[in-house]
Amino acid sequence: MFNIQKHLRHVVLALGLATASLTAGASVLPTYHISVADTATADIVAIDFLFSSIVGAAPVTATLSNFTGMPLDELDRQCAVSGTTDRFAIDNFGVCNYLYLAVDGPFAFDLNFSEGFIDFATAFAYNSDFSIALWSSDGKIIGDETIGTLDFALSKDGVVPTSTSPAISLVEVPEPGDWLLMLTGLVFVVTMTRLNGRAKARRLDAAQA
Repeated sequence: MFNIQKHLRHVVLALGLATASLTAGASVLPTYHISVADTATADIVAIDFLFSSIVGAAPVTATLSNFTGMPLDELDRQCAVSGTTDRFAIDNFGVCNYLYLAVDGPFAFDLNFSEGFIDFATAFAYNSDFSIALWSSDGKIIGDETIGTLDFALSKDGVVPTSTSPAISLVEVPEPGDWLLMLTGLVFVVTMTRLNGRAKARRLDAAQA
């Protein structure tokens, strides 16, 4: 019983070390993988992206990339928007940085925020807001009409996403470095388990000799 408890303790400690390493090495902000339901079934004809901020907010760039699915046709853009086709960058300077795309069919994309705003002191709890709105054929927002279908509130402490419709889904994707750290921790756990098993076998052989 003592050996079993000792073995379990080793495993727990190894997992704790792996988790601590993962946390310490991980990026502050994840990549958000966003996917949208079949547009015909959900009656979705367009998507817009709006990035705004208060006066004195830290500069942030939202990058949209890795679009998959049906092509998105650009209908309009305003202010601090750059890029075309499968990669766009939208800055938060001012209150109306806007990208409007027509959609047809299910699609997905990745969203990243630059991290310079983390720990940036301002007088307000949330100083920037990135809103995604899906539009139906009758000109209505799918989800909450005030904040959109998916909203990201940015503050010095990080990002708070809020989804207001099942028509859009959000998954946080670990960075490649995070996967490497996780794999390292797993290898460490397996190695300790094997070493403990070999030590136990040697003790049994010695006892039977």
